[in-house]
Amino acid sequence: MFDLQKIIRKNIWDMEAYSAARDLVKKGNYIFLDANENPYGVWNRYPDPLQSDAKSVLAKIKGVVPENMVMGNGSDEILDLIYRISCTPGKDNAVSLAPSYGMYYTLACLNNIEFREVMLNAETFDFDPNEVLAKTDEHTKLIIICNPNNPTGNSFDNKKITYIAENFNGIVVIDEAYNDFSQQESCIEQLKNHSNIIVVQTFSKAWGLASLRAGVGYMSTQIAAIINKVKMPYNMDGFTQKSILEKLSDIEQFKNTVKLLGDERKRLMEQLQDVVFIEKIYPSQANFFMIRTSKHKELQKYLLDNGIIVRSRHTMPLCQNCIRITVGTPEQNNMLVELIKKFA
Repeated sequence: MFDLQKIIRKNIWDMEAYSAARDLVKKGNYIFLDANENPYGVWNRYPDPLQSDAKSVLAKIKGVVPENMVMGNGSDEILDLIYRISCTPGKDNAVSLAPSYGMYYTLACLNNIEFREVMLNAETFDFDPNEVLAKTDEHTKLIIICNPNNPTGNSFDNKKITYIAENFNGIVVIDEAYNDFSQQESCIEQLKNHSNIIVVQTFSKAWGLASLRAGVGYMSTQIAAIINKVKMPYNMDGFTQKSILEKLSDIEQFKNTVKLLGDERKRLMEQLQDVVFIEKIYPSQANFFMIRTSKHKELQKYLLDNGIIVRSRHTMPLCQNCIRITVGTPEQNNMLVELIKKFA
């Protein structure tokens, strides 16, 4: 049985949340003389600390209630908060896959948490859930899985994730930053059956709001209440909340953008198939893909010299000689293909 109180740090469980005077009232036409704000200006008032309007709209789209949600200054803030509520520094540990998103390790280091990695299969970039569970012990509070995975681009079977959740007395975090580009169903559906699952998504990728830093976590109401208790009171600014609402008001444009990027990903990968020096193009369900080439250093420099930046993943486990390429606009992708073929 999953016992949340045993997972949450005692000092976090026992603490009282910071409370503002406006937390005590519902929306209305009030005169605000409680927070020492300047009464003049356009952005002079503190933003809604619980992002109620954005959550209300997004909850309907995702099939949850606002109480299942936490919004943050990018998904990285939510990941950091998950570490902070659950893992005691110098004592507990977290388990993840390798290669994967480097911020999981960085956040573990920042919070003085031991970070354990389970290597993916070198050929398929897949994993055995029993190997993940075998890496845990009584001090393991978190298992973090990026799905689709970054930088490999592939999706994992959700059945493996639910199997882990059913056999782990801790929190299972699924980072779905790239789920909108994938054919894989979101694990948000699993919240009804697994109270130890947290799904983290972002507005940086498919929604195109990377500059504004907006992330959202979906979880049980009990975990959400704990995170909302410890997060900074005004962790998402008012302009970002307004921008999210504007994006959510045009779902058709969102769908069209996702389809365009998916089509461009397929076209890019097909056009690079016959390039002689590219040894492998890895399958992807994200808005990026990886290529392997022994000329990765030279290619990266050549593209940079011609105004295109791509990401070398050569130093990551199982990614030797690999470059990660993000899908751009059709015009940008045409330039990329032209340059790569000239380099050949």
